[in-house]
Amino acid sequence: MKYENDFYVTAAKVGKQAPRFEMEAVMPERNDLDRFGKVNLDNLLNDGKWVVLYFYPLDFTFVCPTEIQRFNELNKAFEDKGAVLVATSTDSVFSHLAWQEKELGHLDHIHASDANHVVSEAYGVLEEEKGIAWRGTFIIAPNGILKAAHVNHGEGGRNVDEVLRTLEVFQNEIAGKLVPCGWQPGKKFLDKDNKEKK
Repeated sequence: MKYENDFYVTAAKVGKQAPRFEMEAVMPERNDLDRFGKVNLDNLLNDGKWVVLYFYPLDFTFVCPTEIQRFNELNKAFEDKGAVLVATSTDSVFSHLAWQEKELGHLDHIHASDANHVVSEAYGVLEEEKGIAWRGTFIIAPNGILKAAHVNHGEGGRNVDEVLRTLEVFQNEIAGKLVPCGWQPGKKFLDKDNKEKK
């Protein structure tokens, strides 16, 4: 059997160190006259943060803002869990800022630009022909290990509330708890004998 698809290797592998990055970004805490800065993964990890890096295809589109605005609504919940959100597309920081000012609204989390496609390629979400990134979501622990990766192709939007739940799953897992299928915050964990416990 002959396969028509191209084979490539991504640098992002669950259970391994996440590819490091530094990107230009529209920063949430800057004032309107100077919104630009840089986001560096090593700096966030050195601060003991979890990082939720999420990619989306394009600014000034239809599905993307529904996701980004939901992430923004839950930003405080992510922050309370010690996590930093980093929204990323291959658009420029100038496009990001214009979109925020005209349609999207001010984001309370980092809005990064992967204009040279290096980070999108490293995380395996780059659509080379179109020069865009698919909807990839990556949860990175403070020790730099990539704990979860999920990619949607096309226009199918992701469930942002599930991203927050998944973050909590892996925070509990790292704390030594056995997290069962379908676990929800406030529910019981498993003990070594496969019995539920608080």
